[in-house]
Amino acid sequence: MARGRTKKGRSRAALMAAAPSSRPLLRTCDYGNPIAVHACDVGATGERWVEPFLAANSIGLRRLQLRHEVRADPELRVMLAPGPRIGAIPLLSPSTRRVAAGLLIEPRFRWAALGAVFNAIGFSVEPGLGGMPLVPGSAREVPPWMLAGPVIERIAALLRHRQRGFVEREERRTSPRGRVDWTSWASSYVSRGNWTTFPCRYSEPDDDPDLISSIRWTLSRLEEELLTVAWSLPARSLLQRAAELQTQVGPGTLRRPPRWWTLPGSSEWVAAAVEAMTWVAEERGLGGARCMDGLAWDLSVDAVWEAWVAAFSADLGRYLGLVASPFQTARRPLRWQGPAHSMGALAPDVELRGADRVVWLDAKYKAHLELLTRRGWSNLSDDVREDHRADLHQALAYASLADVPTVDTLLVYPEVGRGSPSPATIATVTSGRRRTRLVLASLPFGYVSPEHKAQCLQSFREVLCN
Repeated sequence: MARGRTKKGRSRAALMAAAPSSRPLLRTCDYGNPIAVHACDVGATGERWVEPFLAANSIGLRRLQLRHEVRADPELRVMLAPGPRIGAIPLLSPSTRRVAAGLLIEPRFRWAALGAVFNAIGFSVEPGLGGMPLVPGSAREVPPWMLAGPVIERIAALLRHRQRGFVEREERRTSPRGRVDWTSWASSYVSRGNWTTFPCRYSEPDDDPDLISSIRWTLSRLEEELLTVAWSLPARSLLQRAAELQTQVGPGTLRRPPRWWTLPGSSEWVAAAVEAMTWVAEERGLGGARCMDGLAWDLSVDAVWEAWVAAFSADLGRYLGLVASPFQTARRPLRWQGPAHSMGALAPDVELRGADRVVWLDAKYKAHLELLTRRGWSNLSDDVREDHRADLHQALAYASLADVPTVDTLLVYPEVGRGSPSPATIATVTSGRRRTRLVLASLPFGYVSPEHKAQCLQSFREVLCN
């Protein structure tokens, strides 16, 4: 007769049931509310865990540009304030330096809006991936397209820069080619009367078969993951992109990339693609039911916003009949004289140029316009006013770069609401025959429909044509 559970065993089982089943994942959003890290979150005890915790996690905190503040009322905790970066990092225990929890900074404008922007900019801004231990619980919180996009783009870059090498092949031929195994021919073929078949070994230029097989496997694996969220716009776009790459590599065998796979002497395109394929092979960071822990990653939302404003400006330029020159093309060098030098150039994000007018656009992923609308200038904090004042002086400096009668400089902020665009705020400075306008305008973080896009373009056109 089997013995029943003892009182001690039942007590232990109750404690195990009450304990959390996984390491916690702390979550907030960019420029959002600070998140509190308590001693129990990172497996610490006592009152002297804060400094060791900050030392153990200094690399991760710098990676996401998190500001920290220590508070002791009502209990000791570390407040982490997010900034302009999103991503996921592991939080290490201050005593063991092992992963005790995870931290996820999500986009302020939701994943769907970020996906729409990524689809519009063609995933041109790539997150930084890896470099740290896995982040507990993050894989199921991050959409598969977030990390599948960089993998597909790296494979696409490899195929654009593919360099064929010499691959050795073995083949039975009716005419000799390369090296013929005469011993095998005499013993196996002649004895059977097969005089005209020759076992040959030769080299010919071709793609690395193992590399192409691994690309096929990776693309099929990504398609499987993306199909789980095929209703989303970025997933549909990436599925189409993966199908195009499958056509390029053609049918053939599939090979799972081995762990710690390296190809010595390969190009940077091959090395980057191989690294991305090993992420997929280890099933890290793709979400789904296979794994809960994901890759550490980080992404500058400022860079995404700049790319989004540049994409919008290209459409706006065509709409207004102006030529768009984004990023480095709009850069203007500063020529210094003397021993002390400062910044080397004025670099507005986008220039729209016509015959007798220039429009400068500078992307600002800040809440300044929202705060000005709600509180007014006098009720802003000193830090916000100083930061905004620097942006205004920067915009006015851009206005001096063009010698044309009409110059408009736009500071483009993210639209907080999801309705119609907020009206722009315009300041005019006149000097002789030259008119300079400073415009504070808002742009939605991604479109919700083609009609929404047309409405945004029309609102900017009305501002610039007045």
